[in-house]
Amino acid sequence: MRECSPARSWRLLGLLLALAASGPVQAQPEDLSHWLTLPGEASKGWKLEASRGRIRISPESSPDPHTPAREVLVLFTVAQSSLNWILEGMLPVFRDKGVPVELTLYKLDSSRDEYERMLALADSGQFDLIIAMGSDAARFFYNRFGNQPTPVVALCKDPELWLGFEERASQRTRPSNMAFVSLSIPPEAQLHYLQELMGPLKVMTVLYDRRNQSAVEVEAEGMRRMAARDGFQLLELAVNGKATASTLLSEQLPKMARAMRQIDPGARHSLFWITTSSTVYDELERIDRLSAGIPVLGSVREVVREGDASAVMSIGVPFKSAGQLGALYVQSILDSRLPASRLPVGIISPPDLAIHFRKARRLDMKIPFRFLELASSIYDPDGRLVRQEGQTVQPKSLR
Repeated sequence: MRECSPARSWRLLGLLLALAASGPVQAQPEDLSHWLTLPGEASKGWKLEASRGRIRISPESSPDPHTPAREVLVLFTVAQSSLNWILEGMLPVFRDKGVPVELTLYKLDSSRDEYERMLALADSGQFDLIIAMGSDAARFFYNRFGNQPTPVVALCKDPELWLGFEERASQRTRPSNMAFVSLSIPPEAQLHYLQELMGPLKVMTVLYDRRNQSAVEVEAEGMRRMAARDGFQLLELAVNGKATASTLLSEQLPKMARAMRQIDPGARHSLFWITTSSTVYDELERIDRLSAGIPVLGSVREVVREGDASAVMSIGVPFKSAGQLGALYVQSILDSRLPASRLPVGIISPPDLAIHFRKARRLDMKIPFRFLELASSIYDPDGRLVRQEGQTVQPKSLR
């Protein structure tokens, strides 16, 4: 177990300041002070200190005064809402299980100097464990930090496909210091549910951000394989970052809808598929409005929402659940029950379903009863949330 003392905390702060000051003059880091937004239950028992460059999360009181806190470095490349949801799952697990951790969150930019500084920080010996949050951060550590002494828990889309290792292959292909939790489910599984819902597909349009490399290489590529295997037509609508997403979607969605109706005039076996690209699912209201009566579904729980601007259903991994599993992996490694590489790739199974019955009724879609049993979140025929995380909730009135 690594040393943990007030002196260590000062050395850690000094190292962060030294790294920030080293090398050529850098652009100001992205302001993170208002990015992290956690509901009260998730942040209960935690003290958050957010600055422009980093976020520090520490217990308000030590679970066990005789057990020193373990330092955990959390690195990510994009400050987006999905990472908030992962932390929303992680923090209550650490708190409720009495895992003595203090988290330092730091956002990586894409510069070579920044990557080198982060490698120096990871290799400094100041941290007991590193969490690589998101696919790009996972690839960074897989390529540059494999087999180092400090363990890494990486949360990313389909780790085997994204990083190119096989779970049952020789340990030489998987770094000894890395454990993985998947933020996606195999496209084969998603397609199975889609076909059970809609019958044999005729045409699908997959929407993604071409700047989101994991969405391109894992999700879009996965659907290309499924289209080739099962014989349905796959169309692709790719945006190029947030700045132009709304304009491009406004221009292209009506064209895509017309093309889809030429293949399937009744749109009974057609759908728009929203990937985990935040740039895309943040435009859900626009996508729904311009879908021309073609069902909109996706792999992100948050595309199913109260009211009218919602997808019919989502089939995927809830980020909060992935965060909970990631926290259990962190606990296992810190407790030295298992080395990181001995932990299997963490997969949420069966997939999480969220269903919007108002949208389904308007599109005359029949929801299999089995889906109703499996769904963790359900919106009733009035568009109100009546089941959340598997628990019945009192619906609120909608205007």
